[in-house]
Amino acid sequence: TPTTTTTTTAGGGTTNNNNNSNSTKDQPIYQCIKTLDRMGMDHVQMQQPGAFAQYIKKYSNTICGRHPMSVWLHAIVSNRDSNLETLTVQFVKYDQSSQVTTFRDSSVSYASAIARKSSSSSSS
Repeated sequence: TPTTTTTTTAGGGTTNNNNNSNSTKDQPIYQCIKTLDRMGMDHVQMQQPGAFAQYIKKYSNTICGRHPMSVWLHAIVSNRDSNLETLTVQFVKYDQSSQVTTFRDSSVSYASAIARKSSSSSSS
């Protein structure tokens, strides 16, 4: 039977995840949450707005700030593709408010990223 985990990422929204994956079957819930959070963070860090949107849709993730993050991702990709500016995005901190071990537990996940203008960017 599928398991459901609840998490909050980026300091806000709740995620209800139906997880049928065997790779996370024997992991504690808090580790499954971290794995799912990392998937979303990877799409942001790799500047993949479409993949980020699919991740949110697939896992019913309601990340607080997901809409502004999506707009920002599209903007940085557009700027990069237009040779206006290239950014690197790197997550520098991730934490959970508690380690969820039962479905009665709750937790908030927090992630911090830095975006830096690449030295190869042209300036106008």
